[in-house]
Amino acid sequence: MKNKILFFDIDGTILDHDKNIPDGVEESLQKARDNGHEIVISTGRSPFTAQAVLDRLKIDSFVCYNGQIVQFRGEVLHKGIVEREELARLTEFANKRKQPVVYMDSDEMVSSFPDHQDVFDSISTLKINFPRYAEDFYLTNDIHQALIFCSLEEQKEYEQAFPNLKFVRWHRVSCDVLPKGISKAKGMDLLLKHIGRGPEDAIAFGDGLNDIEMLQFAGTSVAMGNCVEELREHATFVTDHVSESGLSNAMKKLRLI
Repeated sequence: MKNKILFFDIDGTILDHDKNIPDGVEESLQKARDNGHEIVISTGRSPFTAQAVLDRLKIDSFVCYNGQIVQFRGEVLHKGIVEREELARLTEFANKRKQPVVYMDSDEMVSSFPDHQDVFDSISTLKINFPRYAEDFYLTNDIHQALIFCSLEEQKEYEQAFPNLKFVRWHRVSCDVLPKGISKAKGMDLLLKHIGRGPEDAIAFGDGLNDIEMLQFAGTSVAMGNCVEELREHATFVTDHVSESGLSNAMKKLRLI
């Protein structure tokens, strides 16, 4: 088999719901690498919240922040930002509703509220600390992605008020906020073009709403058995649950290992 570029989501794909790497995943990724395939992380996470996974799995290529930061073998290819004017309006809109915004640059995440239960409820699922408080952080730092905290119904109000922004729900009370048109697929395309390859050379593995464009873009796509229902129709096939050797079984079925 011609070597493929393998794009893996993290949460719910490489990591199980307890944020552990299931048995067999590390070995499977190494076997795929030994067989000549390129391993790339493709996640909504920041590079710094993905770092522990990247280090353990010895991966230095990634699409982070849903396509806003792209790196190949240690070389940064792209860093997109959310415009400050949009962030100012977003912050004002959220403040009126007493809803926090979390701003994320290359090094950290910062909250517009000193504490808020919705921030805690969502961020804690990633097994990371509550972000520090700094109300005007976005004014002096390049923000690659933001988070808002609201219900699904309230999300629709944000979408109507901010047509230049994209809102992708990843938690019951939280959405990623990106410039319109940005996605994991955009980041994948940029990386593939950099190395002279195309979508037909890509195999994508994911489980969430932010993986829809990624699975649509890749020549071959795998949805985890634990995926959101909306993802299934975009996958070449659906594998087993992340905690039931779903990733390793998919890689065996595709003869990557």
